[in-house]
Amino acid sequence: MAPYPAQPIKGRERYRIMMDIRKLDVQNWLTLDQNYMEEHRVRDDLLREKREKVLQCLPESQDACQEALGEVSDFLCDRFPNMFQKVVQDGNCFIRNRMTGEQFDIGGAPGGETIDALEAAVRLTMEDLSILMMNEDGEYYLAASASLFPTGWTVEERIGWTISRLHQPVPLWHQHVASSVSKFLARLTPTSPMERSNYFVEIKRPDENLIEILYRPKGLCEKDICSPSPEEILIRRERQTFRRLPKTGTILFGVKTYLTPLDQLPMQELENLATEMKSWPHYVGEYKGKEVWGAKVLEFYQSRVSQVDKVEV
Repeated sequence: MAPYPAQPIKGRERYRIMMDIRKLDVQNWLTLDQNYMEEHRVRDDLLREKREKVLQCLPESQDACQEALGEVSDFLCDRFPNMFQKVVQDGNCFIRNRMTGEQFDIGGAPGGETIDALEAAVRLTMEDLSILMMNEDGEYYLAASASLFPTGWTVEERIGWTISRLHQPVPLWHQHVASSVSKFLARLTPTSPMERSNYFVEIKRPDENLIEILYRPKGLCEKDICSPSPEEILIRRERQTFRRLPKTGTILFGVKTYLTPLDQLPMQELENLATEMKSWPHYVGEYKGKEVWGAKVLEFYQSRVSQVDKVEV
């Protein structure tokens, strides 16, 4: 299966952080595609070798994590019955992954071994999953997270942080959307799931494997790479989903990561990227790593424009 269509780069001529929230495509809340097995191997390696860095669950999130696993299992078995099925053994209900051979107790234990419910959930999905809970001050915070494909952070560092603190480094986030995000999360209901998308630009080294490309806790742009080729410049997109869990009332936050090499980006999106780059204030460009890849992106865009002009002539 081809990946679920990522939201295109829109080409805004004026820079402003926007929530861009829209109704969730509920039939495709969780998605599977041709990259599933390759990414599953990456997720398995990360959970075995860097478990504490990518998976953290505070004690108060236990019930929510169990509920999340149940929701994920129900959805996958209904949406992809040829790939996932529920089986009952000795009075316990399991979900079986026909692609990997894994089997997880809906309560969170595979093959009799103890495993966190949230870990079981992200071993089934292509999405990273997190639980957001409200604290005594009325702020949502990261109560549990299986974030295997982070950009510039790790769960181990930020578990327990409020949404506001998590976005502290993002230029203009607090001025433009902080209040709207708080109101949006507070108003989310079990019957009104939502989604949004964003994108980054990532630089990969020629010798990097998929784990090193997807797991980027130190950031997306190495400053010692001064002249990346179009094949080494990736458009890294995230589809983010928000669901209020009906039993615990917590929010299940999902993130699906997509990678598109610059030289495979459609011409219209390439033009839109060039347009948006020109609108960024200097400090925004610095935050995004533009000094590393910006000149090469514009150079590649101009070369594509020249090719189109020659064809039309």
